[in-house]
Amino acid sequence: MDGADYFIPTEAELAKASAVILDAAAGFKSWVEASGILTSSNEVPLERLLLCLKRRGLPAEFAAMKLYVRTGRPRTDTSPLSFIMDYADWQDYLKNHANIL
Repeated sequence: MDGADYFIPTEAELAKASAVILDAAAGFKSWVEASGILTSSNEVPLERLLLCLKRRGLPAEFAAMKLYVRTGRPRTDTSPLSFIMDYADWQDYLKNHANIL
């Protein structure tokens, strides 16, 4: 791929996606779309990805995958079930690995 096939969100799209993730009334479909946008950028703060974990399901899966890639956190195995999608666990991990932030 030459890069033209990749989605690169604009600042406005990232801002809107961030607002949607914060909106408890937005609904699951909106959270899935917002987490997809947020995880498409390496410029999104890790704290914003943590918020996606609070939405559970697919938004949390997207965020967990991106968090593993961005932080280099080791997984216990290659099973999809080995993804940690718990907000508090990731918050503790990032706190204990301050060099990542």
